[in-house]
Amino acid sequence: MDHQTNIINFVPEELPSYRPDVDVLYSKELPNNGVHTTIIGMPKSAAVQIETEGSTLSTSKKTSNRHLDSVMYFLHAAKLAFIAKKKGFHLIQVRDMVWVGLICLVVAKIIKLPYTYWVSFLYAESRTMRAKDKSENIPSWKRPIILSRGLLEEFILYRLILPHSDRVYVQSDFMLKYMQQKGLNKDDMMVVPMGVDFDKIDDFATTEAKKIEKWGDAPVIGYLGSLDRLRKLEVIISAFKQAKQVVPDLKLLFVGDSEVEKDREYLQHTADEMGLSDDFHITGWVQIQEAWSYLKGVDMVIGFMNRGLLLDVSTPTKAMEYMALKKPMICNDSPDQQFVIEQSGCGRVTDGTSESYAEAMIELAQQPMAQSELDAGFNYIKHHRSYAAIGKHVASDIHHVVKQKIKKGW
Repeated sequence: MDHQTNIINFVPEELPSYRPDVDVLYSKELPNNGVHTTIIGMPKSAAVQIETEGSTLSTSKKTSNRHLDSVMYFLHAAKLAFIAKKKGFHLIQVRDMVWVGLICLVVAKIIKLPYTYWVSFLYAESRTMRAKDKSENIPSWKRPIILSRGLLEEFILYRLILPHSDRVYVQSDFMLKYMQQKGLNKDDMMVVPMGVDFDKIDDFATTEAKKIEKWGDAPVIGYLGSLDRLRKLEVIISAFKQAKQVVPDLKLLFVGDSEVEKDREYLQHTADEMGLSDDFHITGWVQIQEAWSYLKGVDMVIGFMNRGLLLDVSTPTKAMEYMALKKPMICNDSPDQQFVIEQSGCGRVTDGTSESYAEAMIELAQQPMAQSELDAGFNYIKHHRSYAAIGKHVASDIHHVVKQKIKKGW
């Protein structure tokens, strides 16, 4: 094998994907570090085959039925795994797909190729939790089916796939600890958090600020992201109302929307009921450049992540993006958000209650963050959470895994 390592990477997304770990990490940063990736995903409207200098995007065939699409993908993945070695691949990787992961693991052992599995979300646990949650809008006949599938996938993942993988990539230190509790060896895992693409961050410097004209130069608190009801953003609106009692000219801007119209209406109704109609605004869906223009025009930004197992093991990108953009931010104590803020010395951490958010809003309105604090956050993300830095780390590990297998005679 020469310096370049070729991997075939099975992902659950429809391709082409704008998910940053596919679009940036796999397709740009890994190739920059000697790892050529062939990414196999699901088709959107038709099968695709896109060749770039360092990566290839490819999908299975598109059918008229989404369930049949999944079957076609499974069969396509099994076929490609069997011929992976003949096609010059040095490693098979699967992310977040238990059944595809299982067949690819078996094939990898048969043809003697290294195999790695990437866990970015606890999908099996999510199914079991949803099946048991009475507040979920799921028909009663469907709950045992979802529960059974979740429990079976948990068994396959933690008993078969992960213990026999040459490396398990996990989303965060907190996910790694969770996996250890499941019986996995710490030395067989590696943390690969979500990151920030600094090529896009550089564009922010030339972005012109966009403001709500009627608000003039009043201080504005901004939130960028989905407005889904499950995010419980009414907590932020309540905090804003409390903060206005001390800083009356504060404004609150939500840049985003929800796929469910009632979710957005609920937030607007909440603000109206609190007498905040003139001080609260929702932009709706906007293009990313316009979203960043709004973000540049606010005085502080909010990061809010519901607590619980499924999200506690994630690495929310909002805090990292805000730091990279040098925006004063307030986040709740979601583990990775708190870790990044504590390590960098930039930002404010709350306990997630409206009272604690209100206190932080008042503090930053009355005492804006120093430039030195903003610079510290930027530098931390640049060195520890940029996709350029993450790409070097992951590529080095992939090279190592392949070399170790070669030494063992594979």
